[in-house]
Amino acid sequence: MNTDEANVFRRNLMALHRRLREEHVGDIPLNEVLVLGAVDRHGASASPSAVADDLRMARSNLAALLRRLEARELIELAPDPADGRRSVIGLTRSGRQLLERDRAERESWLVKAASAALSPSEVKQLLAAGALMRRLADFHD
Repeated sequence: MNTDEANVFRRNLMALHRRLREEHVGDIPLNEVLVLGAVDRHGASASPSAVADDLRMARSNLAALLRRLEARELIELAPDPADGRRSVIGLTRSGRQLLERDRAERESWLVKAASAALSPSEVKQLLAAGALMRRLADFHD
């Protein structure tokens, strides 16, 4: 891939990313849903610093979001069993339901869009490209 091709690829990827973000129509702001998603990805080891790093977010900004999510009873903070000075974040039942509903809405749009805009062979190509994009995302120098 050369730089011109990388530019086209990045622009196309970002266009799809923005379009998927447009499908968020939930009860809370998208940045809060993104925090719930990061907590879910990290599972039982979700610490504030891990979530902040995952989202490339300043810890002070994340702290404000965590306070709002905790006030809405979408997350719960607890002492880390391995180190009581640290906290771990968990999704509450309501937080998990909200996250799953948001993901389902965006996945529904993606299914509808792919069915309408792509041929069956293009859908297969897209799925194969998704696996390649994951490999790129996992690459670190």
